[in-house]
Amino acid sequence: MPTSSGPFETVPPKVAPVKTVSLKIIGLVLILLMTACGRPPGNNASNSSDSQKLPFDRQPASAGVSPSQSLIPSTTRVPEGMPIPVRLQSALSSASSHAGDTFNAVVDEAVEVDGKTLIAKGTSVVGRVLEAKAAASSGGRAPRDSANEPGYLRIALVSLNLDGRTVAIETSSIFAKGGPREEHNAATGQTSIDMKDAAKNKDIALGIDRRLNFRLAEDMDLR
Repeated sequence: MPTSSGPFETVPPKVAPVKTVSLKIIGLVLILLMTACGRPPGNNASNSSDSQKLPFDRQPASAGVSPSQSLIPSTTRVPEGMPIPVRLQSALSSASSHAGDTFNAVVDEAVEVDGKTLIAKGTSVVGRVLEAKAAASSGGRAPRDSANEPGYLRIALVSLNLDGRTVAIETSSIFAKGGPREEHNAATGQTSIDMKDAAKNKDIALGIDRRLNFRLAEDMDLR
């Protein structure tokens, strides 16, 4: 209230409403805190969840392979060392065969892995002659140290036909060598060598339907 002292009036200074300003500041702080608490965690929760997953629980990258897939046995892979028994469908002889020649055969027993047949009996197979040498002639032109050498063959399987597809394979090789002709005496049950042919060279011959056993030299994937 102004007071009068002569010709002048004294007006007291206005005091700011301190209490009202403080309440507004506190209210603003509370609104900011509530907004921050209500905000979703975003990617942080997802990253934390991923870090807790085991390696084999994670989804594989688009161009990669899941670590757990390598632990699952393959149902199309034939392991190294697996026997591949076949029967020849074409005859072979060291007298007429040459390195690089091919021959035909069929699988004589189904090839199974973990109880599943991967190669059926009767599957067509192609083989190759790796080495061939005819028996040396004892009649004259051959050197003395090779005059009595028999003929030999080395063969292996190179492919098989699966549902019209040619699948390359690599197998062990079979080495077959000729020798003197043997004669069997039915009366005595003994086998003897014809002495007239003992010094002569003999070629090795593998006829049609001859059973041969090969083994895979490396894993084979049939896909």
